[in-house]
Amino acid sequence: MESGRKAVVCRPGAQTSQWHELLLNYQYQKIAGLLDRAQVEAATAGDLQQSALLVAAAQLNASCAQMRREVAYHEQVHGQLEAQHAALAAELRKVLAMVEPMAATAVATPQGSVWQRMTEFWRRLFTGPASPHLPEDEEERLVETAVAAPGAAVAVEEERPLPSRTTPQLTIYCLGTFRVYEDEIPVEAWPSRKGKSIFKYLLLHRQTRITKELLMNEFWPEATAESARNNLNVAIYGLRQALRNGYPEFSHVLFQDDCYFLNPAMQVWVDVEQFDQVFNRANQLVTQGKTAVALPDLHAAELLYQGELLAEDPYEAWPAARRQQLQWHYMQLLTHLCDYYFQDQQYATCITFANKLLRVEPCHEATHRLLMRAYVRQRQRYLALRQYHHCVERLNEELAVPPDPTTTTLYEAIRNHEPI
Repeated sequence: MESGRKAVVCRPGAQTSQWHELLLNYQYQKIAGLLDRAQVEAATAGDLQQSALLVAAAQLNASCAQMRREVAYHEQVHGQLEAQHAALAAELRKVLAMVEPMAATAVATPQGSVWQRMTEFWRRLFTGPASPHLPEDEEERLVETAVAAPGAAVAVEEERPLPSRTTPQLTIYCLGTFRVYEDEIPVEAWPSRKGKSIFKYLLLHRQTRITKELLMNEFWPEATAESARNNLNVAIYGLRQALRNGYPEFSHVLFQDDCYFLNPAMQVWVDVEQFDQVFNRANQLVTQGKTAVALPDLHAAELLYQGELLAEDPYEAWPAARRQQLQWHYMQLLTHLCDYYFQDQQYATCITFANKLLRVEPCHEATHRLLMRAYVRQRQRYLALRQYHHCVERLNEELAVPPDPTTTTLYEAIRNHEPI
């Protein structure tokens, strides 16, 4: 058994040259087939670490395939633009050929006929069915450039200066390790633990305005009103200073009508909000019986959830309810993924997500039973029996209760080699 396991572990290394050749030729579909077989073998050998790595590789391979499709699309558009550039250059040569004899003979030629022809040609070029879709303002700029100065060269590819950023752009991760980036630069010089906590509170409640009294009661419940007010003022001042780097005239935290709130002029991306959006869309599709359609969103939400909400603050009371809600949604999406891949007979993938779910809730008996069935389907009854004993241990340690009769009945059926 040990030698068989080593063979599985070494298999991806033995196939390195083959995979390298497939990568060079963008054969992502073939790579997917190889990864799937290697994952089944790793799961059969009980090598969960190797199986998890192969799942990650499969997800990256799918992303590469999608990116390659995007590249092909843009290459097609590039070819269209090259053809249009050649047509424009040919038309320009015709116009210049007409301008030169007119200048030599000093004969007045109605500009309307020449420039109207060029304008019509240009409009037809960019509005035809085969042309790429340019923004309306870009098309107008090109046409106006053509007709603004007759006889002058047209600078179609002239670059316009980008406007300087006047408001900060924040990227914030709250699931797992808390991180804040302001214009891609990490914010690390927090003034105090309280100031950082107040920022988290305002962030996760940024759709509403928070009264000064609520913040005082939440973060300084034992202090007098005057002391709490002074502490809040100091914390807010330090918070503004920590976030003001590069924006000396901009206030990230506003105070109005006796309430504090984050400046709505900022561009803010928060992983929690993105997780909610993707999960809700996926869950709605699953409810409609469209789990296959929901798979990209389910996988995206699973990747977004990097850990508990504000994991560094396990004893803070105020995020507890939101933390529990997000964890429940994470368990739901893992359940959807497990059920889908089990029904699709992709048992190795099912096992991977089931083990992720058990890391969150070790006593989730339905997931233990699903793992037992998945192992049996892979002809690994010994792993199914081991999973039952693992379930019994977790239930005894965490809850001091025996397993549900349904779990025990399944175990007995597996032990007696009955059909599952």
